[in-house]
Amino acid sequence: MRVLSRRGILWLLAGLALALLGGRWFAGVYADWAFHHALGTDALWLSAIVTKTLSTLALFAVVFLFAFANLFAVRQSIVTLAVPRNVGGVDFTEAVPPRRLTVLAFIGAFVLALLFSLVDQDWTVVRLAFGGERFGEFDPYLDRDLSFYVQWLPFERLWNGVLSVLALVVVVAVAALYAATPSVKWEPGGLYVSAWVRRHLGILGGIAILLIAWDWRLDRFSLLTEGGATTLFDSPTAFTAYDHRVLLPYLVVISFGALAVALVFAWAVWRGLIRVAFLLATALFVAGPVMRVLLPALVTDESSETVVSERERPYRATQQLFTRRAYGVDLIVSPETTAVGIVEATQMTRRVGIWDPAALTRSTSFERRGTAVKVLAWEGGAGGLSATLLRAAAVDAPPGARWPLDRLSAGGVDVRGAPQAIPGGTGQGVANILVEPGAAPYALVADTTGRLAAPLFETSFQRVVLAWDQQNPRLLATEPGGMRPRLMIRRDVRERVGALAPFLTLGNTLTPLVRADSLYWSVELFVVAREYPLAERMTFADRRAHYVRHAATAIVQAQTGQVTLYAVEHPDPVMRSWMRIYPTLFTPRSRASSWLQGAFPPVVDLLMVQGAALGRAGPDTLGVRTLARADDADADLAVGLPTFFQLDSVGALAWGIALVSSGDEVTGLLTARGGREARTEIHSVGSSLRWTVVLERLQAAADSAGIGIALPHARRGRVQVLPMRSGVAFVQSFYDWPSDEAPRLAGVAVLVDGRARVGRTLGEALGVRGDAAGPPVPAALLRDRAAALYDAMNAALRAGDWRAYGDAWAALGRLLGRQPR
Repeated sequence: MRVLSRRGILWLLAGLALALLGGRWFAGVYADWAFHHALGTDALWLSAIVTKTLSTLALFAVVFLFAFANLFAVRQSIVTLAVPRNVGGVDFTEAVPPRRLTVLAFIGAFVLALLFSLVDQDWTVVRLAFGGERFGEFDPYLDRDLSFYVQWLPFERLWNGVLSVLALVVVVAVAALYAATPSVKWEPGGLYVSAWVRRHLGILGGIAILLIAWDWRLDRFSLLTEGGATTLFDSPTAFTAYDHRVLLPYLVVISFGALAVALVFAWAVWRGLIRVAFLLATALFVAGPVMRVLLPALVTDESSETVVSERERPYRATQQLFTRRAYGVDLIVSPETTAVGIVEATQMTRRVGIWDPAALTRSTSFERRGTAVKVLAWEGGAGGLSATLLRAAAVDAPPGARWPLDRLSAGGVDVRGAPQAIPGGTGQGVANILVEPGAAPYALVADTTGRLAAPLFETSFQRVVLAWDQQNPRLLATEPGGMRPRLMIRRDVRERVGALAPFLTLGNTLTPLVRADSLYWSVELFVVAREYPLAERMTFADRRAHYVRHAATAIVQAQTGQVTLYAVEHPDPVMRSWMRIYPTLFTPRSRASSWLQGAFPPVVDLLMVQGAALGRAGPDTLGVRTLARADDADADLAVGLPTFFQLDSVGALAWGIALVSSGDEVTGLLTARGGREARTEIHSVGSSLRWTVVLERLQAAADSAGIGIALPHARRGRVQVLPMRSGVAFVQSFYDWPSDEAPRLAGVAVLVDGRARVGRTLGEALGVRGDAAGPPVPAALLRDRAAALYDAMNAALRAGDWRAYGDAWAALGRLLGRQPR
């Protein structure tokens, strides 16, 4: 029996490792294809594969040709290469054949190209660079179409970075190889470098200078996107007069000058004029990094602040204009142009919720014996606003087990201060939920209805490849039960949507929708670009952005895994490009079912970014800044989904935030409207209000009524800001929140038309008769509230605060059911 040699064993191990890597790669490719095939997006998968392949081959070819040319040049400088050998104890030298040196150069270039081909080139960047649609708008300084910045510039930066690293690696490798040959050596008179080596390194130096010139060219565009620095100690903020009049022309000069320097440098080194080459390299260093640091200090003038402000005013105006365009501020609807949605005072008790999501979730978890609430969905309709809660199945339940359901009134409260159930609202729940946030990577299920969007798991080939992709050999031993077994992969909602729209950015808000016995997840998708000129920088979805536009809404059916991407009615040029490239991937909103058109949730993430942009680039007379979602709310209630309110009888939901000036004055209200007319609306404020005063008056009213700090476990919810015909209403709920019990709603404070009111429910606070407030307050709870109100009146009497005394007296009357006369 022949025994393998040591070299044979190494080759065997290498072949086995290569086979495992190849199999892993093939399994990943097949699983990705099977996923897209199950969802009907084969065109997207094929486009991604073709684009990745072509871009990888292009990079491989460039790296291989460049590396082989340089390594072959090194091989040409070697006349003979002797390698010491030992045979039978006799030492001698053996000349390496020239052909073997050429093969070694080929192998070295191939390995280097293979390594560079592993660089992750974002295929969406490559696809958009060669298939994007023009904006038809130009920047005012370099006269480039804005599509150049958003679509082409990222691709150019990618290749600039890759080729710069390639040049550096090749220069280091060539220098190291030459140092190992007699072409470079130390002699008594100094360092000896052969003419061949000098000329080779001179050409490489010229190529490096060309790459530097390319980088300086890209810096010109960075000035418009990021801005420059006006002093040695400032960080880039915005495009300024200094950038326009000094730095931009300077970069043009040195970038074009570097092209000439590259040619002269290579010629000088070729001819042996080392001093000339050294002077050129020094001048290049001074003109580049040194002058970029010194130039701001050299051109800084001593003008007064008034002169500087006047000089910068046109640049600030341009930045405001581009910021408004970049974030869609101009798309915000105002009452001057379009009828905006408002909440009628007579309908507030039915269309505005008084329960914060965290309070509803915790209360239901305690009421249902500690079961965790997995889903909370707001739903509007003719009967008013309601909340649907789905509780998790048992821990040991198999995937797809039923989630129990509870429907609660968003504005009701029972005798205990707990949420009020809607009659008949406790249903059978929702079963067979396979896609959810944070779900396990896969689940083996039977497709009994033939509707699951998942790869087949029937044949031996499918089982082996999919098990290999999931890196779980136990799947091979699992016997799929039922007919048409499928392996549901990418069960996490965001991962699933991201796989179908990798060129779009997912928003932070994930909104559930419940329809009968079906559950849907709604995720908003956005076009986000970092390279957009002259707009202020923001952070969106943990990404640095200069451009954010709403692109589509992804609706994921939780029980089948089907995903539908509904494009916005008026897409931006980038989204139009993707819709043209993948015409079957997106569905018009008009083709959505009737109930879904009315159930599209408010685009909360868009409202936040538009509000931030409006605060930075709005009209000077507005001077707004945006507020956080959970203003004045305690930590227990500042988490989770926003509390939506209902705008109309159809059931369109909305959410709003107040706009506050730098002087703390409430100047307006931004509302994200869902449903058929999804958009962002801006509302004016009827009277002058200060935000801190609003919060203080809500808290003071609650304290006077005994539902504030007087409670042993007091908690306050978020401040809801509602658009009304007379202006803006502010609503805040207050809770008794024991650590080991279900929270109780203590009451609601409302500030409307400049007057603060308090009640057990919103209807009671507004004095609306017939409000569904539930049965009378229990005696024990009545005594506690009456005692708290007595203490509040006592404290107000001692302090001489007759207004607080009157508020507490009125609250006591409402508690006893006495209407004011």
